[in-house]
Amino acid sequence: MLDVLLPAILLFSSQAGSNVKPVTLQHTGKAGEKLSYSVKSHVQVEVRQVGLETWLPNDLDLNYTFTEQVTEIKPGGMMAIHYKRPTMTVIQGETYDTPEKTTVDKLNLDYGLTVSPINEIVAEKDLNPQKPKGSAYIHLHSKSGWKQGAASILDFVGEIYRLALNTGSMDGSLDFAPKLPLDDVKPGDTWKKTVGFSPQKLKGKNKNAVQRLDYTYTYVGVMDSNGKNVYRVTADLSTSSNLAEFFFEATGLNSEDTLIKAIPLNLKQHIDFDLDMKTGETLHAQSQATGGFSIQTTESEQALHEERFKGGTELNLLERSQP
Repeated sequence: MLDVLLPAILLFSSQAGSNVKPVTLQHTGKAGEKLSYSVKSHVQVEVRQVGLETWLPNDLDLNYTFTEQVTEIKPGGMMAIHYKRPTMTVIQGETYDTPEKTTVDKLNLDYGLTVSPINEIVAEKDLNPQKPKGSAYIHLHSKSGWKQGAASILDFVGEIYRLALNTGSMDGSLDFAPKLPLDDVKPGDTWKKTVGFSPQKLKGKNKNAVQRLDYTYTYVGVMDSNGKNVYRVTADLSTSSNLAEFFFEATGLNSEDTLIKAIPLNLKQHIDFDLDMKTGETLHAQSQATGGFSIQTTESEQALHEERFKGGTELNLLERSQP
């Protein structure tokens, strides 16, 4: 009986899937429309250094609101947008020797942007170029205790943390995400977008090079989200590399010179996006990420320094003001 039913089930499934009509995922706005969003990020970084068995936790929250007002609809559906992010609240969690600390960074981000219907920022103008020097949310390793190694290695580690928290540049944040496909899509269709860079081993070669980090987007289909039908799009990113190999190639040093055996770095991230089915505007986004890095030496089986993290970011549309 199963031999008879299984082909029929497979045939029905393929026919049902073929009847799904493709959809156009585009962000369309109206002149004068203003959207207000909230973004809340949290990450717990656990740190352990050689000689210690206990992982020491360090919590960090990054919270901000931003607005985007459509000032003009240009040819091709391009939107002129006035973007403002006045402040960011940084909450550094309590540790064994310091109390919880909350800082409000006055970012005063004020940009005139041109945004395409697929959420690509094609032009930008800084309307407030005077920014404060330094900002607490950039220095994610201020308490990590690691002050060794090249600045480039720290940059790559910082890139992973910024992606995990969806902070930093507009491309890595959730403010204008997801990046949408050029073509119509059906459930299961995928497309990619570069959001960062990291040293990775070239396929088939014993050599490292700085390679792109891409989100792989997937159109899931129509979903119910808080009682409302939405287009669900997901994004996934997974990367693993050994920064020591890149460091050796870049400097000409080796393991004997530095006593460094390996600096493994990894990140795994998944994001769910809910899009308005009429306008393509992002109503909600939820990101989850795990990863970490360590410095392994030839002198000890235990890493000189280890960090592992788990974090997430949530974006919500707070208000839509119509013209």
